[in-house]
Order: sequence, then structure tokens, then C-alpha cells
Amino acid sequence: MDQDKINQVVERFFNSLKVDNDKTLETGLSHNTTVMMLHQACIELIKQHPDRFIVYVKWFLSSSMFLLEETDDLLEIKASDFIE
Repeated sequence: MDQDKINQVVERFFNSLKVDNDKTLETGLSHNTTVMMLHQACIELIKQHPDRFIVYVKWFLSSSMFLLEETDDLLEIKASDFIE
């Protein structure tokens, strides 16, 4: 998969989670800081485990079709999908 496209998709997703009213959470971090940390962690894990990311992309695609009632099958994500 093209890393620039991955970055664009992940960035757009996490940017959509940010809020204008950035309040401090129980963790002591603000909402947007937490989102940014999760974004960075996600990008790093994708770089470290690209094969796992492909499994998740396929699962999200299939799950979206399930939610849109275009299929009756909801795939499992199994540990065997991640055997390296």
C-alpha cells in the first residue's frame, strides 16, 4: 500500500475526531492531545506491521458492506490473520 495514501486516510480520520471545545479529560490530557497521540501511535503501528494493517482495511471494507446491508456476512478477525 502507498504510505502517502495511508497517511492521508489516517490523518483525515483522526482530524475528524478533534473538537473545537478542547476540554481536559480525566487522564489530564486534552481531548485533541489524546487524539493526536492516538494518531501518531496508529501511524507508527501501521509502519511496523503493514500486513496487519491490510487485514484491518479488508475487515473494515467488509464490515462497512455488512452495516450497509450489502452482505449478510460479518468476517471475524482471527489471531491467525496476524501470523508473521
